[in-house]
Amino acid sequence: MNIIANAIDALEESNIGKSFAEILANSNRIIITTSIVDKYVKISIADNGQRITEKVKQKIFDHLFTTKGVVRKQV
Repeated sequence: MNIIANAIDALEESNIGKSFAEILANSNRIIITTSIVDKYVKISIADNGQRITEKVKQKIFDHLFTTKGVVRKQV
């Protein structure tokens, strides 16, 4: 679910500054496909948003890594 939620966030962010006509001409898409590979189920998730930079790709599986702003609570 986090992968899909992140894709939605990224697609919404990519619409900032675009007109409705621009957004309509290149609508956001998330494509989920499933297949069987050998004895396993393969789930593929793709979107038509901006690509992930190489710098982010290197950190994507680091614990607590995020590209989103961190909100700190005051106690």
